[in-house]
Amino acid sequence: MNMQSRIADFRNGVAARGLAAPEVTHWHLLDVYPGREQKVMRWFRYCGIDGYYPIEISFVRRGVGGPARKPHLGRRVVRPLVPGLIFVPNYERVPALPDVVGFHHVGECLARMSVGDMTTLRDIEAYLNTPRSERRHRGRLSVGELVRVVDGPFVEFIGRIERLDSKGRLTVLIDAFKRSVSLQMNEMQIEPIASTPRG
Repeated sequence: MNMQSRIADFRNGVAARGLAAPEVTHWHLLDVYPGREQKVMRWFRYCGIDGYYPIEISFVRRGVGGPARKPHLGRRVVRPLVPGLIFVPNYERVPALPDVVGFHHVGECLARMSVGDMTTLRDIEAYLNTPRSERRHRGRLSVGELVRVVDGPFVEFIGRIERLDSKGRLTVLIDAFKRSVSLQMNEMQIEPIASTPRG
């Protein structure tokens, strides 16, 4: 039996059930070969299967690599946020497709995520794909907070906020060239360093 006939049988079986889509109560993790997530998602669309695969979009400087200061100055790169995994709602049946390994197991248990965990994952994806200049901070910046410079000649340097004013201007103290340097910046040129996104 070839792939097209297997897909046709699967689609006919789904159409024959004629049931409304059930409410999503959890998500299962489907293992696929890394780098093949987009191809598997195309098969999913063709078969009418629901699935989700979070991505991170970045812009790198042409020729030299490294992050581009502005999107139009760089090459668009799409990477999976969780390589080798596609999330499928409610253990939906998946036909034998190319590049699909099977459902992910932890020991003997089938791995799954709650709806709340998936909401968090979608929030992280949205935060990472929001331009840095448009990211909103949770709460106010504070003196002594560790930050990363995201714009200007000291991009990617790490420093601490030394002084703040009410107009969004701040002084960042960074360790550069074996000595500390104070830089005058605005809030759009820095991003807080934290264990979780502050979106």
